[in-house]
Amino acid sequence: MKKKVAIIGAGRMTRPIANYLMDKCNYTIIMVDQIVSRAREVIGDRPGGKAVYILIKKSENLDPVIDEVDIAISMVPKPIHIHVAKSCLRHRKNMLTASYETPEVLALAPEAKEKGILFLNEMGEDPGIDHFGTQMVLETIRQEGGKVTDVESYGCGIPSFEHNNNPMGYKFSWDPRTLFVSAQTAAAYYKKGKRVEVPGDQLFKHFWLKEIDGVGTFETYPNKDCKKYLEPFVLTDDVSFFRGLLRFPGYCNKMRYLKEIGLFHSDRIENFENVTYGQLTASLVGGEANEKLEEQVAEFLNLDINADFIHCLKWLGFFNNSHINIKKGTILDVLLDRMLEKMSYAPHEKDMVIVHIEAIAKFPDKRREKRLATMKMEGIPYGDSAMSRAVGLPIAIGARMILEGKINATGAHIPPTLPDLYRPILDELATFGFVFKEKTTQL
Repeated sequence: MKKKVAIIGAGRMTRPIANYLMDKCNYTIIMVDQIVSRAREVIGDRPGGKAVYILIKKSENLDPVIDEVDIAISMVPKPIHIHVAKSCLRHRKNMLTASYETPEVLALAPEAKEKGILFLNEMGEDPGIDHFGTQMVLETIRQEGGKVTDVESYGCGIPSFEHNNNPMGYKFSWDPRTLFVSAQTAAAYYKKGKRVEVPGDQLFKHFWLKEIDGVGTFETYPNKDCKKYLEPFVLTDDVSFFRGLLRFPGYCNKMRYLKEIGLFHSDRIENFENVTYGQLTASLVGGEANEKLEEQVAEFLNLDINADFIHCLKWLGFFNNSHINIKKGTILDVLLDRMLEKMSYAPHEKDMVIVHIEAIAKFPDKRREKRLATMKMEGIPYGDSAMSRAVGLPIAIGARMILEGKINATGAHIPPTLPDLYRPILDELATFGFVFKEKTTQL
């Protein structure tokens, strides 16, 4: 009998999932979204797909769909995964996500194990492919008798060099709200076993330059808390372990200053009718919307009037006398509206995914080596983005493996806790061009 898969959410990352499961696996897909036209657009006119409207305010809303399918792929915002998970528990169906594990879903892990089902999280690009690359490098070192002393893992989705053509050095290939949640999430990493904690409001002050061999030089800043990965990766207490995001140089300070003047505020709905961008900016710095506004912002931030950030804010339109596009919303909504207008990909433009792993190891013959593994992929002009394929393909491959009985774990897992998972997925990803280039240097 033909397998049936529910894809919950029809956002930017889902087309490669549907394409893989429908065209390659010949599965039937039920695509669920609160905007059913978006679901229909992903499926197209293929007979193996069905678009369903569901407003997911409670898990029971999903029950008719989850009951009908063999497995569920949850591609909704993180807070909504819990509704998918609860419905999957009731109907004893496995669930995959590309997101970081949430405490609410983890709390259901014992019940999932008892019912013999699997919640498999972190199956995207970062988190996801970065885990696979780290597992690959660490396993190779250990097979050769080496001891790992340092691990660094980097990931990003940014414009290709060719289409990096705006002052922020960034464009949106995924949900912009998720970016700003991540931009305020505390992080932690380890330096020779010592834990370094970075509060969410200090994230963009805590960055440095990182050269990726054969690719370029980027800014990096910490990505979430590394602690949960120490045990699955079998890393010792004295290890140096860093997980970072990569951006083009200049990004971190610009994000820092956007936050410092108050453009990240999202705690209050405001009325912006008949308010200009300049008036909003002036209100944030305690100034006036006049010809001196740029100077007022520079003084508020203790910057030179010719600083890059002042030019960037001007480019975004926050010194304009034109009225704000949205009538009601948060200040962050105003920023997102401007960014989406100025920082979205044109159909012909390419994004770029980079996943880079570094590990330093000591071997019994006293030699020390640095092992590098780098994956770089660009989007397809007028087609799928690199990010949508990097997120969508691993989770689609994982769903197929579960349906074929090649993954039999139960409870809640992430790739590092399933060591037999990464090799088959990397092998299949390579057929789509997602390949780690490896290099060894003597230290």
